[in-house]
Amino acid sequence: MKKAKAKTAKKSTPKTKRRIPRQEALPGIGDEKITAIENAALDYAEIRDQRQELTKQEVDLKGKLLDLMHSKKITEYKRNGISVKVVTEEETVKVRVKKEGELDTATADVEVSEAASA
Repeated sequence: MKKAKAKTAKKSTPKTKRRIPRQEALPGIGDEKITAIENAALDYAEIRDQRQELTKQEVDLKGKLLDLMHSKKITEYKRNGISVKVVTEEETVKVRVKKEGELDTATADVEVSEAASA
C-alpha cells in the first residue's frame, strides 16, 4: 500500500535582500565623489528592483481579489474596517483598510452589494 504524504502548508519566506556587488575605492585614486554617486545609484537600483517585484505581486493579488468579488457576484464589501469596491468602468478594485485605532464599532456588520445585471 502507498502511504499518504502529509501536506504541509507552504509558507511564503521573504527573499533575502540581494545586494549589488560594490567595489571598494582604491587607495590613492581620490575618487570619493564618484564612489558616493555609484553607491547612491546602486542603492536606488536595489530599491527600484524591490518595488518592481512588489508591483508584480500586487497585480496578481488584485486580480485574485477581483475574481473573488466576481465569483461572489458582489460589487462592494465592508467589514471590520476593510472596504473593497469593484470599479466596473476600469475593471479593478479599490481596497481600503482602516488602522486599528480607526475601527468603528458600527462597521462591525457586513455590508454586501449585489452586482447589477447588465
